[in-house]
Amino acid sequence: MSERREKEIDEAVNAANEALYYLGIAEEKLDAARGWGIADIIGGRMFTTMMKRSKMTEATNAMRAAKDALDRLDRELKDVGGYQDLDTDLDSYLGISDYLFDNVLIDMMTQSRISSAYNSVKNAISEVEGILDALSDISYEEERNG
Repeated sequence: MSERREKEIDEAVNAANEALYYLGIAEEKLDAARGWGIADIIGGRMFTTMMKRSKMTEATNAMRAAKDALDRLDRELKDVGGYQDLDTDLDSYLGISDYLFDNVLIDMMTQSRISSAYNSVKNAISEVEGILDALSDISYEEERNG
């Protein structure tokens, strides 16, 4: 394998690993937000809403960092793509409504948004893991055929 090709693969692997790191954090924070969201739906008060929103903010930050890494990965792999775009805007208009109109309807809408983001993160993790496997296969084949 040429040195340049090896460098390209290494850069792609690094970007994929960085994306997985931040996606893992986002998954963890969204899972926590889902738990707080359920508590909020069944009668949480301001503290519950604050904890849920805090986890959502942490997840948003991790998802933005993951998106940056995924964008870098996409640049490294012009011919490989297909990972699901992450919608990193968890804190849309529902954020203010969640505090001002702390009711079951807003809580359920927010919970739906959290669940959607969680599923998107899980899909992105699977896709990045698949890309890492493919990169490993490419590297192995090129080394073997040397």
